Amino acid sequence: MVNLKWDGKLGKKEIHSKKDDVKPSQILDLFPSIRLDLESEEEWKNLLIWGENKAVIKSLLSKFSNKISLIYIDPPFATGGDFNLKIQIGENGKFFDEIAYVDKWKKGLESYLSFLQERLVLMKDLLISSGSIYVHLDWHISHYVKLIMDEIFGIDNFRNEIVWAYPAASAKTRKFFIRSYDTILFYTKSKKYVFNDDPNIYMEYSNRVKKALKKDEHGIFYYRGGSHNGKKLSRKVYVEQEGIFPRDVWNDIPYIRANINEYQGFSTQKPERLLKRIILASSNENDLVADFFCGSGTTLSVAEKLDRRWIGCDSNYHAIHMSKKRILNISSSNDILKWKQKYNKSPHSFQISGLNKIESQNQESPNLSLEIKQNNDVVTVELTNYVVPKNKILPTKIKEKISVFSDWIDYWAIDYYKKEKLFTNMWISYRTPKKRKLKLKSDPFLYEKPGVYNLSIKTIDIFGTQLVKSYKINV
Repeated sequence: MVNLKWDGKLGKKEIHSKKDDVKPSQILDLFPSIRLDLESEEEWKNLLIWGENKAVIKSLLSKFSNKISLIYIDPPFATGGDFNLKIQIGENGKFFDEIAYVDKWKKGLESYLSFLQERLVLMKDLLISSGSIYVHLDWHISHYVKLIMDEIFGIDNFRNEIVWAYPAASAKTRKFFIRSYDTILFYTKSKKYVFNDDPNIYMEYSNRVKKALKKDEHGIFYYRGGSHNGKKLSRKVYVEQEGIFPRDVWNDIPYIRANINEYQGFSTQKPERLLKRIILASSNENDLVADFFCGSGTTLSVAEKLDRRWIGCDSNYHAIHMSKKRILNISSSNDILKWKQKYNKSPHSFQISGLNKIESQNQESPNLSLEIKQNNDVVTVELTNYVVPKNKILPTKIKEKISVFSDWIDYWAIDYYKKEKLFTNMWISYRTPKKRKLKLKSDPFLYEKPGVYNLSIKTIDIFGTQLVKSYKINV
């Protein structure tokens, strides 16, 4: 077998034993957990983890080795560019761009190959023996990564090079043929793997075939032509599926546009229908699906809708915050199996963990003003002001876009029974790309038993800054 060699390449044992800047145990222990309380006592809680993914993967190995059924990743493509996400302000369409990730490599191609190879080695150990991995790339780097994956997973476990073809948005070049597709490398861990012939992954018939389809009391059919002795013949051919089993060129899934419901403002966001085909084909209900470059949360959202358990990870806090809101708002998104309908279901409980972000000691906290009204055993909370610290250096262009104090706030939540490190989101108001209005006053909350309670309010502003304030409530 042909292997790639480059300066700095490590073997499997060296990757597992290499000491990183962050100890794996820190990932899940230091950052205060946040969980949804959906009145469910289920043991499993889906995981959304903020942190550098190599350290996160290492931290998961002790508990999740040989436990994950499907991994999909959409890593950087070694493009040499910066990629943005759009941070919206308030309700009036104002926004600013934040760098989501930098796809530049100090030591060039060698450092990129080491970055991805080390993570792929660790991911393989997380997969069950019948598991699969899909790596989403493009023309920049896919030919190198193919050789790396042949080495890690075995050339006999290579299943497909999938071409996701989409129309070029604004192709101005006349110096080469227009690039309008991505590559997805599909490998399995072994020769015995899950792959489902599910009607929901089928591709639509071409327009020519759709026009030829007819229906009678026996089902859907078309006329197959032919000739014999110079005479034209035709016969009915009935079809069981309203589509064809997918080829390895997928040209039936559009890329993300800003005017569609699933748009999150993430420049490299992938369509839910792309992940639908992958997840349905290579996993079953209740299987564990993971995405260690989760970005805007597409994989997690689709896994949630298809009744899979999931783990998501990203090093960018804005991406984690965006994914969290996307899952919280999942009921108003498209039903993945009946696309023109709303999903209309609440998400399963999930937990957010991650690195403990240490702020500079000189960094002031925002100043939040609020009013708590208590009428015997009923409490309401209203936000009345939010002031960004004076020592926070802000571009004038952002300051000019702030009209009222609430423009600073993207999300706030209340835990009426705050205990230790856990924050349970018992009441929430937040903005999404399509739903910009923020409630500044909570719904009335009834304490059912007398006692002294710790009521906590958490805010997250447009910069991702978290603030938690707690108050004693005597009922």
